[in-house]
Amino acid sequence: MYPILFKIGGVTIYSHGVMAIIGIVVALLIMFWLSKRAKLDNSVLIDNVIFTVLFGIIGARITYFVLYRDQFASFQEIFYLWQGGMVSYGGFILGGLAYCLLFYWQKAKVVRWLDILAIAFPLGLFFGRIGNILAGEYSGVPTSSAINLGGLVPVPAYEALLLVLIFSTCLVLIRRGAALKNGVWTLFVLGSYSLGRFIIDFWRDEPKLLSIFSLGQLVGLVIFVVCLILYIKISLTKESKR
Repeated sequence: MYPILFKIGGVTIYSHGVMAIIGIVVALLIMFWLSKRAKLDNSVLIDNVIFTVLFGIIGARITYFVLYRDQFASFQEIFYLWQGGMVSYGGFILGGLAYCLLFYWQKAKVVRWLDILAIAFPLGLFFGRIGNILAGEYSGVPTSSAINLGGLVPVPAYEALLLVLIFSTCLVLIRRGAALKNGVWTLFVLGSYSLGRFIIDFWRDEPKLLSIFSLGQLVGLVIFVVCLILYIKISLTKESKR
């Protein structure tokens, strides 16, 4: 595909990095729109998102280093981000924790801001997955199917479609007047994404535990179950108050 978009002198511009930046900007614009709709003070939003992205990268890279230690000749290589190698869930966890703590310290409505991030997250990550495709990081198992990229199952393409579906569903619900509160949006997005990843990852080329599930699938399944339990709890609480 096109891992390198172009070069300016001795500077190489990589497609994955460009798409990641586009994804961050698009997600940030959506968050500004949603925060205005919810009448929240978004004066610190840009700073908070920058720190969130930074900690997300750190979390994703450290997780990859821990899980795939044999791929690193030395500890210094953990800083060689241009060589690729990140684990999404590690980034989501550390980045999400940093995001919540920042708004908590600023005495903001953390749950509402978490919902806003959750709604914008799928479209932002969509561009990241397009970057995977452009960089030739297909991640799938070999296939002879007509739907393939480089002879592999196009896992990032499937995930990109999942992300568009989740974001589109959120957008339709918002347009129909759904409120931004209670953390339900976060549970919906996180639960839907985790379930989708659990299914898609059957075709991802990763080591399987007991020849059944990958570690990423197990993490996704646990997150989905937790989200489902919390959603049921919130729903029952609402019913009891009526």
